[in-house]
Amino acid sequence: MPWRVHPISGEKDYHKGIDIGMPAGTEILAAHDGRVTLAGDGGGYGLVAVLEDGKGLVTKYAHCSQLLVSAGQEVKKGEVIAKVGSTGNSTGPHLHFEVIYNNQYLNPLFFSETGDDGSDRIPPGQAGGVEFPAYPGAPMGSGAYAALMEEAQKHLGKPYVFGAKGPDKFDCSGFVCWSLSKSGVRNIATNAQGLYNASTPVSRENAQPGDLIFFKGTYSTNNTVTHVGIYIGNGQMIHAGKPVQYASIDTRYWTEHFYSFGRIN
Repeated sequence: MPWRVHPISGEKDYHKGIDIGMPAGTEILAAHDGRVTLAGDGGGYGLVAVLEDGKGLVTKYAHCSQLLVSAGQEVKKGEVIAKVGSTGNSTGPHLHFEVIYNNQYLNPLFFSETGDDGSDRIPPGQAGGVEFPAYPGAPMGSGAYAALMEEAQKHLGKPYVFGAKGPDKFDCSGFVCWSLSKSGVRNIATNAQGLYNASTPVSRENAQPGDLIFFKGTYSTNNTVTHVGIYIGNGQMIHAGKPVQYASIDTRYWTEHFYSFGRIN
């Protein structure tokens, strides 16, 4: 779900889903149970089907050649709902797939593999939690990491204020989103839970500088993930503490609240 050069306009464009290339006419299956809320012309999406589960989960299936469902229809997970095509703003047959939960875009690949919508209280890799993907995506390149750190370090010492998005003060997600966006790594604006939902979980053994690190239970909220920082390696992170600062992730406090590492691709 990165920023990309749009294949038709040639302009920088934020891609909200994933494109899965496959032959025209390939059957598209529903990712979950739900009701079809849209089945028709979606403009640039071409022929698109939108499926909602009534509990905040929405999936979109775009550029179809044929729709096999209609608005208002109830479908089950695995049911054929459409066929792959190249309608709308498309350069070849593929499925454009988006996943949205409580108005936040999820990582479609991770959701497709695990069904995890970011609401599980059990951390990835632990008994009862989702497994870490065999390949969480390539780690951040040295150029992108250098740009990210250059931006993040500009704000060392700035005060923490809950809900602040910068540049004079930050909360944890505001600091990470600002650093990712202003460095050109990833344009994103969301909370700590949203950042986790947009990432692919990574084990500590495979965590690399530039990955994000997530914590739970740092304050009272319905969200599982409540704090986020940028991992810089060697057991250290930079985050909006009080103030923006470097910190060891191996202190008793952060160890007790640790949830997962995550990779923004």
